[in-house]
Amino acid sequence: MRGLKLKYKVTIAFLLFIVAPFLVMGWYSAYKTSESMKDEIGRTTLQLVNQNHVTIEKTLSAVNDKTVTLLDTHFFSNPEQYKFWTGVDTLGEYTAADSILEKWSSDGTQYSLYMSNREGKQMPLQTLNKEAGFQYVEESGAGTPDWVRETLGQGGASSLRLISLPDGETTISFLRGILNPNSYYDVMGLLVVTKLEVLLTRDLVSVEMPDGASSFLFNDRNERLMKAGSPSSELIEIPDRIKEQTSGYYFASEHGAKWLYAFSRKSAFETTLIYKIPYESITGNQSTLLGMLTVLSALYLCVVLVFILYVLRIVVKPLGKLISITKLYEPGKKLELGSEQLRSDEFGILYGAILKMTRRLDRSVEENYGMQLKQREYELMMLHSHITPHLLYNTLDSIYWYARDRGNKDVGYMVKDLSKLLRIGLSKGRIMITIEEELEHVRAYTRLQNKRYPGMFEVEWHVDETLLSFVLPKVIIQPLVENAIFHGVSGMEGDGVILIRVERCEDEVRLSVEDNGFVSVDIERLARIVRGEETDKGYGIRNVHQRIQLHYGEAYGLRYERVDGDGLRAVIHMPLRKQA
Repeated sequence: MRGLKLKYKVTIAFLLFIVAPFLVMGWYSAYKTSESMKDEIGRTTLQLVNQNHVTIEKTLSAVNDKTVTLLDTHFFSNPEQYKFWTGVDTLGEYTAADSILEKWSSDGTQYSLYMSNREGKQMPLQTLNKEAGFQYVEESGAGTPDWVRETLGQGGASSLRLISLPDGETTISFLRGILNPNSYYDVMGLLVVTKLEVLLTRDLVSVEMPDGASSFLFNDRNERLMKAGSPSSELIEIPDRIKEQTSGYYFASEHGAKWLYAFSRKSAFETTLIYKIPYESITGNQSTLLGMLTVLSALYLCVVLVFILYVLRIVVKPLGKLISITKLYEPGKKLELGSEQLRSDEFGILYGAILKMTRRLDRSVEENYGMQLKQREYELMMLHSHITPHLLYNTLDSIYWYARDRGNKDVGYMVKDLSKLLRIGLSKGRIMITIEEELEHVRAYTRLQNKRYPGMFEVEWHVDETLLSFVLPKVIIQPLVENAIFHGVSGMEGDGVILIRVERCEDEVRLSVEDNGFVSVDIERLARIVRGEETDKGYGIRNVHQRIQLHYGEAYGLRYERVDGDGLRAVIHMPLRKQA
């Protein structure tokens, strides 16, 4: 947020603190309203399902009571009737039996009675393939429908299921086994009430359903007994989510549409009643109203945002631009602000005055910086002119002592190294030389010192050969090597090691001179000397640090760090530069 312009901050604040809460609260309110409405609709629909299912159960209970009455009247309480039903043989007796059953079929249903043909009686041709009435079934099961054999095998239990009549028609039937009055383990026949859809349809259609809704009645065999309502709504079997519950409701999405399922399961006849209702047919106007409110809210927010942007343009924008200038501007650092006047009002006059002020200040800073740079260059040239004779004296002193102590042929080599030191140190007036030349200069110096102090120290070189063509200020490594020799390893009697490294660190070059000296060194004091806070010593290393910063800026320079043991490492880091 800190780096953004004021107009963007205000816009973001508007979005975060006005638009976002408005949208969140609107969404949350709409969500809670929708959930509450869905819950209320679900509970109301569930009550309707339960009431409708109770009506259906009453109808089935009436059928069940009627079958109990029939069996009690004709089998259990009247021995003569029992004898009649178990001994039907002639066509006249078949006709009499059919007449009795037809009287019980006065409500639109059909009553049929199937008796086991235990005596092998021959049925008249007229009695075969009847849809209702009295019939014999063979105990062997030959020619007997599956539903007859299954019901006879259930004992005296009743069931509700779909069966097929001889003419191929499928009908809802209530089936009850007939027990032998003399032995309740003996199932002697089957009472069947067909055409129950006549009664159940009346119960299902008694409830007015929304458009596109349907009701479905299933038995315990997962058979769909009936369907009422829209032909476009379909349900073949009981959904898995319903099978383990007795009643409830839930919402589900199917093929891009949302549906409400409300269901009730009754254990008396093991039936399940399911309502499947399109969600849109229930919510209808509410969804349209909610969508309209959402659109109007979005339009309102857009109008408010346009107004905020207008206010930013006429008031906040010029003020924000002035604030940005005052925060970003640094004397001497030019900004591309343009020369045109912002506006003709007070903001425009103030903007023009600030532009003129910054340009005058930039010119003053530039002039002052040029003078300081020239002064620093002159001072450093004076410092370097003092260092070069100092180096020359030390080198000549080394040659002197070597000639005095040995007096042999290697003096020529020392003179050659001396000439190389002088040649590279002077460099024909050049300030920048290649890393390769700088290392040649240091090698000549270390060879001279090894001649002067034979066996006192060894020099190890670790140089990245790819960096040799890059340039750096001349004679910045030799003062560090000189300090390492005279202040680090000079008293170690042959155990001294000086390690010189030249390596790349991304887009920088890192030069380091490390010794294994045992003399304890005050790192903080060295840092103060490098920074120029102490001027009584450290003339050479301070000169190195100042020259590096003069060429590359204050982000670069010389620092010291302690290594394992009592050693010391001098590190120079500077940017990679090629010879111009």
